[in-house]
Amino acid sequence: MKKPEQQWETGRFVALRLAEPPAGSAGEPAVQGFELRARDGGGSLRACFSLTRQVVDVGAVDDDLIFAAKAWLAARGGRVLDLRDAAGRTIAGGAFGVGELSDPPPGPAFRVVTLCPSNAEIVGALGAFDRVVACEDSSDWPPEVEQRERLGPDLGPDLDRVAAIAPALAISSLSVPGMERVVTGLRVRGVPQRVLAPRSLADVMAELRQVGDDLGLAGAAARVCEEMAGERGALLAVRPIRRRRVYLEWWPRPMFSPGAACYSNELIALAGGINVFGERPGASVEVTPEELLRADPELCFVSWCGVAEAKLDPDNLISRPGLEALAAARAGRVYRLDERFSGRPGPRMLTAARVMARAIAGLA
Repeated sequence: MKKPEQQWETGRFVALRLAEPPAGSAGEPAVQGFELRARDGGGSLRACFSLTRQVVDVGAVDDDLIFAAKAWLAARGGRVLDLRDAAGRTIAGGAFGVGELSDPPPGPAFRVVTLCPSNAEIVGALGAFDRVVACEDSSDWPPEVEQRERLGPDLGPDLDRVAAIAPALAISSLSVPGMERVVTGLRVRGVPQRVLAPRSLADVMAELRQVGDDLGLAGAAARVCEEMAGERGALLAVRPIRRRRVYLEWWPRPMFSPGAACYSNELIALAGGINVFGERPGASVEVTPEELLRADPELCFVSWCGVAEAKLDPDNLISRPGLEALAAARAGRVYRLDERFSGRPGPRMLTAARVMARAIAGLA
């Protein structure tokens, strides 16, 4: 299956990312520019999004466009819309909740599609994976995923196939940038969905309860949340008093790390650490070797998205040009961290905190 060209879509437009986005204001977070290509062949309009402001040509604005702007923001940790036209006039704005992007059916859903590995794990933890008829390619737990139809990569599943399957509910996510393509595409195709985009452990548990309600399994969801709360308490009980500076790497080139709006900050904190980029705006932020040197972490974890633990290479960080002076790397304090736990906000995520806690305890 060919990867879709569009970054997101509405009923009237497909949004193609511009190679050279417009320049943002001083101090403004990263900006993305889009060509809004009309589906009816009627020409193109423009849009420009950042975490602080979203600007569109006025002719593009409708409910679908407002939905798409919220989805784009939510995938980057944003929860405040400031949508304006090119003249600076406010079109729509204010704080919003991710729940506004969901439209689950009124009764328990018995025919389900999951479109993110953590969502498959949530349904599995609820004991309801027999309801899942298809999932995206990256899902590897529970074991029953091997018997399910695969829909393509999590950032570009076959949404026309999802619509043809006609599930009672698709469980989608905005946990990483790019997933807005999926969420907006499902809306355009009229597929009912529950959208998840947690920024903390409390969010994960709240959304797990929402899925439990969607499936008519509130009791099972409460039990899973209770188990997670117990794991959290156990980590807090043994957490060292001294906090260690931690660098967690999502991707090596360019370098990406969790920012202020990411659940990873809590995992690091439960382990006894503090994210050296935890005050940067957004959920996933690009950093440079120079910035990492200035941050001077005491230990580092490589947890590259979609890369199996056995293929994670700590030496890549140790020997990377520009990081020769990184003290943690020179001391060999770079560790593998399985992305199946650190990168999936679901019932197994606290495993990542336990792995980091063991490494941090070794510095005492």
